[in-house]
Amino acid sequence: MQILKELWTKDVDTPEVKNSYQYVFELREKLEETLEIARENLRKSQDSGKHYYDRKAVNRKFTPGNKVLILLPTDHNKLLMQWKGPYEVEAVVGINDYKVNIGKKSKIYHANLLKLYVERPPEAVQVAASVEEPAELDEFDGEELLELGDLHNKEGVDDVKLGPDLTEDQQKELHDFMGDFTHRFSDVPGSTSLVEHEVHLTSDVPVRSKPYPIPFQARESLKKDINNMLKMGVIRESSSPYSSPVVVVKKKDGTNRVCIDFRKVNKITVFDPEPMPTATDLFRQLTGSKIFSKIDLSKGYWQIPVREEDIPKTAFATPDGTYECLRMPFGMVNSGATLKRGMRKMLKGMKNVVYYWDDLLVHTETFAEHLETLRELFSRLTKANLTVRPSKCILGTDNVDFICHSLKEGQKGLLLENVTKILNAPRPETKKQVRSFLGLAGYYREFIPNFAAITAPLSDMTRKGCPNRILWGPAQEKAYQTVRDLMSRDPVLRLPDTAKEFILRTDASDEGIGAMLMQEHGGKPFPVSYASKKLSGAEKNYSTMEKECLAIVWGIKKFELYLQGVKFVLQTDHKPLTYLNSAKFVNNRIMRWVMYLQNFDMRVESIKGSDNVGADFLSRVCE
Repeated sequence: MQILKELWTKDVDTPEVKNSYQYVFELREKLEETLEIARENLRKSQDSGKHYYDRKAVNRKFTPGNKVLILLPTDHNKLLMQWKGPYEVEAVVGINDYKVNIGKKSKIYHANLLKLYVERPPEAVQVAASVEEPAELDEFDGEELLELGDLHNKEGVDDVKLGPDLTEDQQKELHDFMGDFTHRFSDVPGSTSLVEHEVHLTSDVPVRSKPYPIPFQARESLKKDINNMLKMGVIRESSSPYSSPVVVVKKKDGTNRVCIDFRKVNKITVFDPEPMPTATDLFRQLTGSKIFSKIDLSKGYWQIPVREEDIPKTAFATPDGTYECLRMPFGMVNSGATLKRGMRKMLKGMKNVVYYWDDLLVHTETFAEHLETLRELFSRLTKANLTVRPSKCILGTDNVDFICHSLKEGQKGLLLENVTKILNAPRPETKKQVRSFLGLAGYYREFIPNFAAITAPLSDMTRKGCPNRILWGPAQEKAYQTVRDLMSRDPVLRLPDTAKEFILRTDASDEGIGAMLMQEHGGKPFPVSYASKKLSGAEKNYSTMEKECLAIVWGIKKFELYLQGVKFVLQTDHKPLTYLNSAKFVNNRIMRWVMYLQNFDMRVESIKGSDNVGADFLSRVCE
């Protein structure tokens, strides 16, 4: 059609005539542009490849005296390489070159051809030769192991500790009380009728695992433990089609711990959703208490029987035969839920007693009330046939350690033992070590102003794609030392009193937002809890006024459990709230904030920025 049109209209486009020079010149320009694009794409590809290749790369440094392996040709084929050695480094020749003694002579090698040789300590060689464990044993945690312990009664009321500030009359009353309940103070577990441990499986096909090899030197102690438990009625011989393996783990003191691996049974077990009281709820109940008694059940798990039809599912194999548990083992996935259900039933309707796992805490204001509560508690323990561990009990004290916190006179502090671990912890070198440090320190984040922002340089090193061996720099060192320094100052918080009015202060900066919950004691405000948050990339783009509003909304959300349904004081500048009222129709985000704040009954007190020291520090410490 185009040809017919051109013939009829005689409208023919005359093609541009190019000479050879112009054609070659334009072709060359196109080739150069294409080549430049190809080079740019190649550079990006090389940078990306180098990034992934160098993810686990580290700078190799050696010092004179180090033993190293050298990558050298094999004796039979010069084209094949193998690590040979060890040889000793004699001197550092250059930045990456080292002089190494390889026998009769010395040669200079580049660091890329060297690898540090680490000798195993003698005791490690001995253990490796006598103990064989499955590779996945390192993945175990405390909840997946059943420890086979000593069940002989070695403790009594004489091992119970009393508060150091008790009067002689108070001590006598406590001794009389313990004399009335002597049979409850024993390190041998009882057997309760409150609850039974049930194991509901999703499959009727029996679970069997091949037994793990048991070291010969550990078999005698295993046999002794088995005999003790048979005599105590904790286990019995079994012909069950189920079978879980036994493993041997070395304790820090060098002795053996014999455990049972229930992981395969746990995978097909129906989960028990029994709720667990949170630490926040428990600490709230302790407000106003001045006298404490801490009581620990003797092997709490072993005081609960297993339901008869579920006993075969707990079977485990040893070199001397197969046995099954008559008492609830530690390693089963629902063991903790069964224990919590039993504690809840025993303490139902009882005041001034809280529990966390198998730890009981009696708390009262007066000694007379305390003694009465103890008698009621031990009457219930007697009825439930539960025993308590004497050496782990302390009665009538004004300060106690509970849930990794130190409690005294309405105040909550850090547990000295855990703080010492943090202060004495070696500098992390790998992702796993960084996560361990952050996990331990993060448990006390409510004591540390702006914990998230301070530790950001450390948490950033644990991201996916970062090398496993972290690159420690000035930012990481500053974060590490700041956390240690703040914890070494022994910070203290007041226990929340729901009968008193709460005070909330908030503030914002360009990098973070902070909130501080307080209550007045003796006419002065004392901190109940700190909270802070590092702003995300999008939040950093908010205007200054929007950041102040965000701090208010986020602070109230953070402490919503305390502020919902009660009147509280919000100490802040009036400008953010004025902005919220005037701009609530500007965008959906402001509208959502306004609607959320309408759910709270707050009294706003104007406070100058110079007076808002606490929250201001929280928001700006990350800058």
